[in-house]
Amino acid sequence: MNRNRQTGVSLVELMIGITIGLFLLIGVVSVFGNSNRVYTELNQASQQIENGRFAVQILSDDVGHAGFYGRYYGSLPVPGALPDPCEKVDMTVLRTGAALPIQGYNAPASSPITGCVPAANHVAGTDILVVRRADSNVTAIGSLTAAQVYMQANADPNESQNPIIKLGAAANFPLLNKDATTLAPVRKYHVHIYFVAPCSVPAGGGSVCTGANDDAGRPIPTLKRLELTLNAGGALDMVLTPLVEGIENLQIDYGIDTDGDGAPNGAYVAAPAGIADWQNVVAVRVNVLARNLEPSGGYTDTKQYDMGVIGLVNPGGSYKRHVYNAVVRIVNPSARRDS
Repeated sequence: MNRNRQTGVSLVELMIGITIGLFLLIGVVSVFGNSNRVYTELNQASQQIENGRFAVQILSDDVGHAGFYGRYYGSLPVPGALPDPCEKVDMTVLRTGAALPIQGYNAPASSPITGCVPAANHVAGTDILVVRRADSNVTAIGSLTAAQVYMQANADPNESQNPIIKLGAAANFPLLNKDATTLAPVRKYHVHIYFVAPCSVPAGGGSVCTGANDDAGRPIPTLKRLELTLNAGGALDMVLTPLVEGIENLQIDYGIDTDGDGAPNGAYVAAPAGIADWQNVVAVRVNVLARNLEPSGGYTDTKQYDMGVIGLVNPGGSYKRHVYNAVVRIVNPSARRDS
């Protein structure tokens, strides 16, 4: 009697099958790993490009509006020294500062304005830029906020009060238009201070960077702005706003008009030579160095980056970087000169 014999896979065949399967699995994992790594690098590069361009755009837009004081077209007296951009109480100091729509600090080793930018919040060797201007929107007299700072200006160059910078009480703004009947426009007054901080989010909260524990243990250099406005409690303050992460260096070059035609003369400089030259700044070149938010494994940055007048910098490390720059005309002061 014939019996059916059962046949199966031998141990040798099983081992061969497992080995082939393992090789295939290794190939799939390798392809997946490489694809994931490429995707991560592309994503980081895209984010870095977006951050760098956004930082330049923010700075360019604000610088382009510096010195906009409504209908006022004169020149305020040059102050004896650089006014304190951290001032938020003394209206006289704020008005004096309006003579300098652009003010800056060239690559200080530590913050020179610790009244509002603590040393721990400033990346050594990066510039600090101050922009002063009035808001593009008019605020109705009946809508003024008592604790806020406003500017009123008309086109009368012989009016000694013109422009007025004071707190938001209707009685503080008596300037009239040319018709000698209607009140001149009142606008919110802006003081913006841009700087690079060593972190985005300080450990434990607050607004001052603390060190290696910031940003969950990997501090991210960040472009930040202080703005003269009302804080959460409704009091006038220099309010801090993180703007763009991954901004590692900021250098501002200044174009100075020495002959009154509204255009820069000669080469751009890292800092005007004296207080009078600050009032003659009619253009700036913004230089921003942006880096990836995460390091790239196995990568060492050996490149040098052109940051304008200060020359080349070589940060090193394992972050990929790119320089973004733009030349911006300060329209209002320069247009007053060439008209």
